[in-house]
Amino acid sequence: MSEDLNDLHVITQARYQKAQSAMQAVQAEENKLRGLLNDLTEQEKAGRESMRSDSMMSMTGGDLAWNNWIGRNRKILNHQLANVLVRKEMAYRELQNHFGKADVMQNLLEDAEFKRRQLRQLALIDSVMETKLSCG
Repeated sequence: MSEDLNDLHVITQARYQKAQSAMQAVQAEENKLRGLLNDLTEQEKAGRESMRSDSMMSMTGGDLAWNNWIGRNRKILNHQLANVLVRKEMAYRELQNHFGKADVMQNLLEDAEFKRRQLRQLALIDSVMETKLSCG
């Protein structure tokens, strides 16, 4: 039975670690997208500053094209971020599920080890008692 529990423990830990890796990958993707959104905001600020000083941009419609480009890219990045956040929520639930299983398995192993020690101690006590009774 102990060997079966150990095998199950190994499997449970592997699944938990896989869920942790998946969560880390989604978190990294979220961080990347948030960084890109921050970069876009910085580009937008810099672009507005340069358009204030350059009247040709507004005369040729460059300012509209720039604003459209910023808006389009922000929309794409926000859409990607929303998708990643949905995946993150699913990965988080999966991680919680596997953590619970790993925790229960750890408790089962500890209980089995405790019972094994108790039985061993009882066997030793019985052996000592039998030795004393037979020696008399």
